[in-house]
Amino acid sequence: MTSGAGSINIEQRIDAQPMGAYQMWVVFLGGLILFIDGLDVQLVSYIGPKILAEWHISRVLLGTIFSSMIWGLLIGFAFVAPLSIRFGHRPLVLVNMVVFGLATMAAYFVNEPMHMIVLRVISGIGLAGVIPSGVALTGEFGPLRRRSTCIALIYCGYSFGTMAAGLLAGAIIEQYGWRTHMVVGGLIPIAIAIFLYFTLPESPEFLISHGAPREKIAALARRIALGADIGDNTAFTVTARRESALAVAQLFQNGRALGTLMLWLALFMNLMVVFFVLQWLPSIFTMVGYSQADATTAATWATSGGILAALVLGPLMDRFGPYRIIMALFMLGGAFLFFTGVSAHSAAVLATLMAFVATGSVSGIQKCINALMVFFYPTSLRSTGLGWAFGVGRFGAMIGPVLAGWLFDLKWPVDWVFNVFAIPMILGGCAILVMYRTYREAPAAPRAVPAAAE
Repeated sequence: MTSGAGSINIEQRIDAQPMGAYQMWVVFLGGLILFIDGLDVQLVSYIGPKILAEWHISRVLLGTIFSSMIWGLLIGFAFVAPLSIRFGHRPLVLVNMVVFGLATMAAYFVNEPMHMIVLRVISGIGLAGVIPSGVALTGEFGPLRRRSTCIALIYCGYSFGTMAAGLLAGAIIEQYGWRTHMVVGGLIPIAIAIFLYFTLPESPEFLISHGAPREKIAALARRIALGADIGDNTAFTVTARRESALAVAQLFQNGRALGTLMLWLALFMNLMVVFFVLQWLPSIFTMVGYSQADATTAATWATSGGILAALVLGPLMDRFGPYRIIMALFMLGGAFLFFTGVSAHSAAVLATLMAFVATGSVSGIQKCINALMVFFYPTSLRSTGLGWAFGVGRFGAMIGPVLAGWLFDLKWPVDWVFNVFAIPMILGGCAILVMYRTYREAPAAPRAVPAAAE
């Protein structure tokens, strides 16, 4: 073997070349990771009507079961996700996916709400070790100019996960019961973890920063640095190295403070609506008179709007920048939440169509904000920034289902409840407007915002 190039900066090489087949493969694997998040969000929502009937609980307590997973996510985002700085993204994804799967399967033995809540908390802790690492890892393998598309594409996996939960529910719940539905839902992430064990790479930045064996780094570099002359003496470098796990203070330094707060606010508002829609939609359709089968079908089709959003929003953000696209989605989401409430008692086709657009919009916002965070934070802070933003945002996800259950127990009409959840869309749009006026980018030139440059 020849001596090869003297030095290769992996990040600069990825940014300078077209997307290769291996990088697209990593995007696919990232989508597979996010598939688990979407599956989990919807998995429990489809058993809501059955739990209400079997356990004779209030809708407020059902909303608490829906949102209890968020407590686990908050714990996991604070204490588990930062461990990727020490151990890497890959082991965190694999171990925590198995934890999530086992906790989900254990619901088969549950006979009362408190036990279900405990298992959902454990599931959330496991999921918190999966999501930030999956997003951050995909972002590191994508060139900067295509990073929005990469992040949006992996969230196709999230939307496919929400649809898969509906398909599972339609095939299993009525015939085999909701407990079998949870067992199958827990086996899926364990099977995916086994597949990822053989296929998922580690972050090149982590390998280089932590002194991994040179042969391992070189093998990965040959896959992503297309045409590079890599030999025995080639050195591998990265531009930014990860900070310590206590780097949260740096999220508020170098001009990032306002942007961090606005990202947290926007995520909080959007996730409040996302979890209301995804976790209550099947139950809402049964409340207005749909059969269990029809409600499952309508909710499954409605949640498929997130797939369309993922396919079109990435290129739009790469072309026009993320701020304008996110603000437009907040307005569109608020409008169609109103229309969904108005049409809930109408023909199933109309209600499903309105919910399809509303779900696509709010789900699209989530995808776009995640892509914006990958731009906003440098590599050294990306995992910490994503983890803390996800954690703060999940407070909104925890409040949304409980608030909806409380309003329904007060006998509020369905359309009034949807109107209430249009308000966070306005507030979230205002937060992104503040970011846009502060960290404005030129159209057609997506790049890290000035505050994130280091």
